[in-house]
Amino acid sequence: MGISRDGNTEYESNEPTFEEKTARLEEEIKQQLQEDPSLLVLNGKYFSTDEATILANSSQLQSVRLLNLRDNQIGAPALKVLFTAPNLEYLEELDLSINFITQDGIQEIAESPEVMMKNLKAISLEDNRLVDEAAVVFFNAPYFSKLESLNLGWNEVGNQIAKALGANPKMNSLRILNLERNYINEEGVRDLCDGGALKNLVELNLASNKLGDPGAIALANAQALPALKTLWLTSNEIGDDGAQALGEAKSLVSLEKLYIGRNYFGESGGNALYNTKTLSQLKTLVLQEEVGNNPNYANYSRPELLRPGFN
Repeated sequence: MGISRDGNTEYESNEPTFEEKTARLEEEIKQQLQEDPSLLVLNGKYFSTDEATILANSSQLQSVRLLNLRDNQIGAPALKVLFTAPNLEYLEELDLSINFITQDGIQEIAESPEVMMKNLKAISLEDNRLVDEAAVVFFNAPYFSKLESLNLGWNEVGNQIAKALGANPKMNSLRILNLERNYINEEGVRDLCDGGALKNLVELNLASNKLGDPGAIALANAQALPALKTLWLTSNEIGDDGAQALGEAKSLVSLEKLYIGRNYFGESGGNALYNTKTLSQLKTLVLQEEVGNNPNYANYSRPELLRPGFN
C-alpha cells in the first residue's frame, strides 16, 4: 500500500503501489499460462493504464496469442501502451469490448509509427465509444491485413464505416463481421456489400440497425457476398417487401442461417422466407424471437420490442 499526503496529513492508501500491482499480475499471468501458454483472460478486473503497462512489459506475454481484456477501464493511454508493446507483436486475437476506448484513442494508434501489433486475426471493440470518423481512420491503417474477425457492435458507427470496410482491400481476409446495434441504413448496406472487399465474408451481423425494406432489398440484390452463410437482420424495421426480396435473393444462395425476428413483416413476408425456393441451402430460419407462442412460424412483429430510440 502507498502513503498519500493530503495537506499536512499523511495516511495509508488502499490503492496498491505499481510494484504491488506488478507482482500480483505477473503471478496471475504465470498461473494462467501454465494451463495454456497461448491464452490469457483478464476480463472484468477494472484494469486501466497501470495494468496495461505491466502487461506490455511482461515477457511472459510473448507466447500469448489470444488476450481477453473485456469489461475493464482501458482508455487512450492504455490502448497505446498495448498496441506499441513488443511483447504483444505476435498477438492474434484481442478482445477490448466494454472499455473506455474513444475517438482520440484509436486515431492516435492509427497515426502511430510505433505500433507493433500487426498480426491480429480477430479484434473486438464492441460497446466502446467509437464514432464513424475515428473508426474509418483506424481500420484504414496498415495494421489489419490479416484480420479475419471484426466486432464493432454497440458503437456509434454507421454508413461511413460500412463504406470504408466494404471498399478496403485490407479486409479481403475478413470472414466474420459484427455491426450489431449501429446506425447503418440502405446506403451503408449497399456500400458495405458492393465495395468488393468482403467477398470472403461468411458471417454478417446487422441486427438492430436501420435497414428497413430498402436496406433489405439492397442486401438481397448485392452481388459481392457469395460466401455468406450466416446473416443476422433482427430488429431492422423490415416489412413484407424486404422479406419477400430476401426470400427471392439469388445472390444469397450460400446462406445457411438467417435470423430475422422482431421486424415488421406479416404473413406474406413470412411465407416468402419460410417457403423460399432460392435459398436452397438454408438450414436455420428464425422468424420470431420471444414474441409469440408458435415455435414454428412467423413473427407478426411487435415494434415495441425494438431498442429505445431506434426510430
